[in-house]
Parts: sequence; structure tokens; C-alpha cells
Amino acid sequence: MKKLIALVLALVCVLGLVGCSNSSIKGIDKAAKIEVVQYDKSNGTEIGTVTLTEETDIKHIVDNLNSLKLKKMNYNEPTVLEYKLTFYSADGEMIETISIPANDWVDFDGSFHSITSGELDRAYIAGLFE
Repeated sequence: MKKLIALVLALVCVLGLVGCSNSSIKGIDKAAKIEVVQYDKSNGTEIGTVTLTEETDIKHIVDNLNSLKLKKMNYNEPTVLEYKLTFYSADGEMIETISIPANDWVDFDGSFHSITSGELDRAYIAGLFE
């Protein structure tokens, strides 16, 4: 009887952890090109576009995004976009588009996600436009 109770408790704990899992951005590690668009935070107009094809730049951005722990948000306040990153495969197919608002959120897969752990390297992205 004690073994059965222990097994049930262990199962409940495992299922509880699975239910609390964080979101992740899938597929961007296969990117061969990233198009980065910068927006004016005061009015939302497009400022400029940079296309990244260097492996070191792509790896830095992909590693940074994959290091973030994200949680899908049920509700968000209106916000202004700061960057939009579009990831492409080697054959030119779009993999994913990630929007980065001025807040500590990331928008992908049709939903906003809050950053619960880690830090988005905005300085690196901003440096691409200098």
C-alpha cells in the first residue's frame, strides 16, 4: 500500500512539472540567415533593416534566444515593437518570425511570452545597426 501511494505521489509530481514547462522557440538553430528590422520605440515606424549571414552573428542570436526561459502570457498590455527577427533556412524558407517589443517579452508562434529567466541581448542587436 505504501509503495502504491509513493508511486501515485511521484506520478503527480512528474505530471505537475510537465504542466509547468516553459515555452521554447523551435527550429531557429537551423537558420542560415536572419533579417532584423528595427523600429522607432516612440512611434513604431521602421528605422532600418540588417540581414545577417555570418555564422557567428546568427549563432550569437540563436544561442541567446534559446538560453531564455519563456512563459506564455494570457494577457498583455499594448506595446510598441522594437525589433523583428525573421529566420531563414539555407534554402531560403522562412523558419520563424520573432517580434521583440520594448518590454521584456518575446512574440512568436502567435503569442507573447514573458522572459522568466535569462536576458535578451538587446545591446548586441542594437549594435548591428551602428
